[in-house]
Amino acid sequence: MTVPYLMEDRREAGRLVAKVDADAWVRTYLDPVLPSAPGTRVLDVGAGPGHIAEAVLRARPAAEVVAFDGNPARLAAGGPAGTGPQRRSGDARALPLEDGSFDVVYSRLMLQYVAERDVAVAEMARVTRPGGTVVLFDLDGQLVWHDPLGPELRALLDPVTQALAAAGFDPHTGRRLYGLARRAGLTDLDVRVDPYHLIAGRIDPVQRGQWELKLDIARPLIARALGSPQAGDEAVAAFLAHLDSAETLTYSVAFTVTGRRA
Repeated sequence: MTVPYLMEDRREAGRLVAKVDADAWVRTYLDPVLPSAPGTRVLDVGAGPGHIAEAVLRARPAAEVVAFDGNPARLAAGGPAGTGPQRRSGDARALPLEDGSFDVVYSRLMLQYVAERDVAVAEMARVTRPGGTVVLFDLDGQLVWHDPLGPELRALLDPVTQALAAAGFDPHTGRRLYGLARRAGLTDLDVRVDPYHLIAGRIDPVQRGQWELKLDIARPLIARALGSPQAGDEAVAAFLAHLDSAETLTYSVAFTVTGRRA
């Protein structure tokens, strides 16, 4: 059994790679806690195609990096076996890894899709060595923070977000990370908040293309939430029209919680 992922699609691996500068993300969020000693062991939980894990290996070539994801096909899309980080698949809620076997364990945008977040974070803490570091990175406000939010868009967003919640998705996972880390027994907690989505006025073409792909991948779930494929298509069109407007603001923030295993 693996964690269900709402965005399962053959195009998802490519979307995940295109949406982030992996090297810049590692420099900002992981480099301060990554030991430089040879043999340092690093685990990426919810690694997707392993693009962030590959950046970790570029930053620390002497490290042993493991990319872990619930979908073997998505992992394989990141590169052939035997190149780059090790690739392992399984359930983030029951990591098939030994206690205390990693120096740094992190997840990026994974916990928002996991209903049993406490279990997953406890597992991340378990496989971290005493004195090692756990980094949790996730969003708050994704899909739901807009201004103005008129009645038409609200009528579309409410049933879609309710359907996502029923499937385990939480758009406010970011604010939960601190409590999750505390309950997992992590200490010396550091909390950071940064802008993530920030679309003021008409969305630029590159971002629009990313959102079009994301919404197209999510279209079947949106159609189920609204009762028909036609309603799903109308919802996607309405959301894109909102992003295309010069009068609107859409935003979310990213929380990063870093803690030490006692």
